[in-house]
Amino acid sequence: LGNGSSVTLDSASGGVLSQQGQTQVIQAGGGNLLYKTDAGAPAQLVYNTVITPRGGRYQVTLADGTNVWLNAASSLRFPASFPDSTRMVTLTGEAYFEVAKHPRKPFIVMVKNMQATVLGTHFNIMAYDDEATINTTLLEGSVKVAQGNASALLEPGQQAQLNGQGVLKTDRNADVNAVMAWKNQLFWFDNDDINSVMRQLSREYDIDVMIRGNIQRHFTGSIPRNAPASTVFRVLERTGGVHFTISEGKIIVTP
Repeated sequence: LGNGSSVTLDSASGGVLSQQGQTQVIQAGGGNLLYKTDAGAPAQLVYNTVITPRGGRYQVTLADGTNVWLNAASSLRFPASFPDSTRMVTLTGEAYFEVAKHPRKPFIVMVKNMQATVLGTHFNIMAYDDEATINTTLLEGSVKVAQGNASALLEPGQQAQLNGQGVLKTDRNADVNAVMAWKNQLFWFDNDDINSVMRQLSREYDIDVMIRGNIQRHFTGSIPRNAPASTVFRVLERTGGVHFTISEGKIIVTP
C-alpha cells in the first residue's frame, strides 16, 4: 500500500481492505482486487503494488476500469487513482491488459526500458527476467511499443519482441493461442525445448529445477494448468527422452 504496509490477499476477508487517497481497495472475491474512486474527493497520487508469487495469479480492476490479469511471479505498480494526464503502470513478469478507453488519457505500461502506449486495447506483455525477450502481443485495438529510438506500432495478431541488446522486432503472425494459454489455464508447448518448458513449470508450481545432461527432445501440446505437477511430469516422460526425479528439494531433469 501507499504507506509501505502490505495485505496478504489470499487470506484477507472480502470487502474494503484499505482507503488509498480517494480510492477504496476492495476484495471483490474470485481472485479480483477492485479499485473504486470517489470522483468528488480531492485527487491524490498514491501508488500500490500487487505481487504474485510463483504458483499464484491475480486479477486487478484499476480505478479507470482497466482490467489486469497477473501471471505467476509478477508484479504491477500503479496509482490507486489516475489524476494526471496519463495512466502509467509498471510491470514485471507477465500480465494481460484490457484497457478502459479514455482517449485523452493514454495508458502506458513501463517494462524495464520499454514502454507500451495505448488508448484502449487488449494486449499481453511477457517480461520475465529469465526469458530472452520481452514480448508484447496485441489482441484488439492498437499499441505502440518503444525502446530508445526504436518503436513498433502493432496491429491485432502481431507481437513486438525486444531482446536484451535493445533490438526490436515485429512478428506479424504471432501465435495468439500460445500467448494467451496461461490466462486460459493451459500450459502450451510449441516445439519448445526443455529449458523453456521447465521455466514455465517452475513459475507455476513454485519449484526449483536443475537440468542435467543434453536433452534433445522438444515438446508440443497443451496440458491443463490445474493438473498436479506429478501428472505434468508423467505426461512429459511419456514422450520419451526426459526423466524427472526429486533430490534435495529440487526437480532433477535428465535424458
